[in-house]
Amino acid sequence: METTGRIMKAPALANIDENLHHLFVPQLETLQMEPRARRCGVVSQLDPARGSGSAWMTGLGRDCLVTVLDLTVSDGSSLTSCGPGYFCLGSMSPSSLETMPYPTFPTDASDLVMYRQGAGSYSYQLKPGCAYASRSLCFTPRFIEQVARDQGTGADELLERLTESSLPLRAPHVSAMLNRLDARSANAPATGFRLAALMAEAVACLIETAEGAAWAARAEGTRTAAQLIHKAHAIMEQHLDAPLTLDSIARELCVSRTRLAAVYKEETGRGVAEDLRQLRMNRASDLLAGTDMPLAEIGRAVGYPRPSSFTTAFTREQGCSPAAWRKRFRC
Repeated sequence: METTGRIMKAPALANIDENLHHLFVPQLETLQMEPRARRCGVVSQLDPARGSGSAWMTGLGRDCLVTVLDLTVSDGSSLTSCGPGYFCLGSMSPSSLETMPYPTFPTDASDLVMYRQGAGSYSYQLKPGCAYASRSLCFTPRFIEQVARDQGTGADELLERLTESSLPLRAPHVSAMLNRLDARSANAPATGFRLAALMAEAVACLIETAEGAAWAARAEGTRTAAQLIHKAHAIMEQHLDAPLTLDSIARELCVSRTRLAAVYKEETGRGVAEDLRQLRMNRASDLLAGTDMPLAEIGRAVGYPRPSSFTTAFTREQGCSPAAWRKRFRC
């Protein structure tokens, strides 16, 4: 396509690292917006026959693209975003939010939207007559990998923390910095310094958000583990007469035996079987000391259908036979 070739080879694009071209060139091609070089990046005006508005793109190094869009199209246009994926942080109008790959709705005008676009292509529709406004920082995977290395974590883990909840980022100062940008900023003499400060502050907020998410995940994990152990204890205490095992308790709790064993050991320092055996011996000791139930019946009540098995287990745990234990507490 002639338009595509012309835009792809436009000298103005030399202002932006080729590593970032895939994040915006396909949209410019579809809308037939000619990029024109400015002090910072490129500005493209929408042909009046197709609508009104502009798009400003500028790179911050090889791995971060700033995009400032203010567009209203006369006819509906289908746009495609493609490439190796990216992470986006931005301030967006309601119409722009509707074009996002994941539904995210800020609860406050100063909230910033975060989302992750995987590798491949993603298509969205611009509706005629709708005003689309957005100010975004788009980070390539390499940028996120570097931030993750600096924080001593993995890139996937960092992105998970930032995007798994699809929550907006509450950073009103970053939002204000973004929303002060428009196409006129592309030629302002101090814009480069403003953008560098914006990126640094945005990354700092992302790191703080990721750390907060990690702390919340750890807290939630602790609560979940405590709940799991509490439920396991309840099952054991209520069914000491049943042939309970790690597998049967895990099935009752709808978790894998591996997860139950690992969480139980990590939180209590003991195994499930160890605690089950102790609960049985404690119940048997109480019954021996406080009731006249026959020994065989007590054994069955705590999960030992064979008297010999009960006597062996009790003697091993308590240091004396069930009969000797009862005699000691009856004297």
